[in-house]
Amino acid sequence: MRGVERFRSAIRSRGVQLLVGTVVFAYLLLRGLYEMGGPAAVEARFGWATAGVLIPVQALVAVSPMPGELVALANSAVYGFWLGFVFNWIGWMLAAFLEYGLFHRLARDFDADRAFARLPEWLRRFPVEHPLFQIVGRFLPYGGHLVGVSSGAFRVPLWRYGWCAALGLVPGALLISALANGLWRGLT
Repeated sequence: MRGVERFRSAIRSRGVQLLVGTVVFAYLLLRGLYEMGGPAAVEARFGWATAGVLIPVQALVAVSPMPGELVALANSAVYGFWLGFVFNWIGWMLAAFLEYGLFHRLARDFDADRAFARLPEWLRRFPVEHPLFQIVGRFLPYGGHLVGVSSGAFRVPLWRYGWCAALGLVPGALLISALANGLWRGLT
């Protein structure tokens, strides 16, 4: 009976509704983009205005369980190394703030402190608000989600979250842009 009540409470949560809506919207945008022939075909048709669509699509996809790196690779392949890097960084910054906001809202609907208390003791030793957690945590697989979710849920100050995200996202944006433009081959 307790599980049923938790499920009902989750369905009524505005945060859960926003998260599900974001994932569905991201899927529909991504599907539409590829039905039009992919990012390169859309860019050939609409020119620079495509960046105004690809960046928000990347942000929404990056918040969802779908791999945002696919859109980032397309951005870099279409716009080249430097513009691709900048567009990817902007897209991931938008995603970071969107994820922070969504989970900040979810924390009001659910008791994040109680969930934190159930984590293993060794994991609770890492302070979520510490810059090392905020920056280096993004280098782990799914680390961006871990940092965004925990920062929003445990109310890390937005200014700290923002500057740490800005620094932590640079290496990934550079790497994806290098891979998409074949620069990785020259380095190996």
